[in-house]
Amino acid sequence: MHQLVNHKDIERTDLSSLVHIFTGAAYMPPALEAKFKKLIKTKYPMFEGYGMSEMTLSVARKSWPEYFGKPKPGCAGVLAPGVEARIVRADGSEADVDEPGEIWVRGPNMALGYYNNEKATKEAFVDGWLRTGDHLKADKDGLLYFVDRVKDTLKVSGVQVSPTEIEDALMAHPNKLVEDVCVAGVSGGRTSDEKNPRAWVVLTEEGKRRGPETTLKMLDEWTKKTLSQYKWLRGGYEVVDAIPKNPTGKVLRRVLQDRYEQAKASKTKL
Repeated sequence: MHQLVNHKDIERTDLSSLVHIFTGAAYMPPALEAKFKKLIKTKYPMFEGYGMSEMTLSVARKSWPEYFGKPKPGCAGVLAPGVEARIVRADGSEADVDEPGEIWVRGPNMALGYYNNEKATKEAFVDGWLRTGDHLKADKDGLLYFVDRVKDTLKVSGVQVSPTEIEDALMAHPNKLVEDVCVAGVSGGRTSDEKNPRAWVVLTEEGKRRGPETTLKMLDEWTKKTLSQYKWLRGGYEVVDAIPKNPTGKVLRRVLQDRYEQAKASKTKL
């Protein structure tokens, strides 16, 4: 989707035959969704969903607005027929409405476990539920919203910080400076196990025109204006040509984190 909406020829490409598009496999930033919707002139151009291989495809998806109201930005839809879900806190108690927690799911489409991996099966499949490892929240209407992967969530000064929220803020800069972005934790926090948020950004043509130094300064001012202090990017910024992703479009945060830590270690030795 990033490549499509940011392609140099997209504005003069005839997309009149494209009626709807369904997305999945990776989180869709609201700013990217809004950019795509401007290209497609149909009433309901995009339908997102949430799923995983262990549920043999789908857990939830957006439906027609006539059934559940007008689609909301960032919404992953409602549970698929036959699927049940719980959203739980770290202590196992049920989360409140609009409170993020790990989503546990079950249904007739759930896998039996991981082939020849009893340890992983016992960790993920608990009392008939599948622990997804994803943080989601549900509103009063039962609509689901992706927050972050549990393992990607950072803890800064005792507060949980979502890299996805910071990424969304950077993508939403009014001057449209960022084409793609990844935020992840790097060393340098107050304690050995605390990570500082760091951003790797791919600049748009507008960002490149202004130059990396000016653009990064503008992004830093923007995040400090729109985000709470503990979500500021104390780990810094880095301009890159592309964000590494796997074949299904999932961001490979670990690649960027390892690259940063290796470069930092090399400088320390010098």
